[in-house]
Amino acid sequence: MKKVVSEISGVVFSLPWLVAKDNGLFEAEGIDMEFVKAIRTGPVEHTENPEDVNPVLGHVAFDQ
Repeated sequence: MKKVVSEISGVVFSLPWLVAKDNGLFEAEGIDMEFVKAIRTGPVEHTENPEDVNPVLGHVAFDQ
């Protein structure tokens, strides 16, 4: 069985992968799937300009 390690960054983006693992889809294809949590980089500075936002970095919730 091939071992694959993948980073998860949040339920919204990782949900399809987590559901696939829970339903045994990776195992059925011969893949031993392991998920590790993303390393948070800290809060992103506030900006009004959407061009200044780095989509790769973590962001705080809208209500904060």
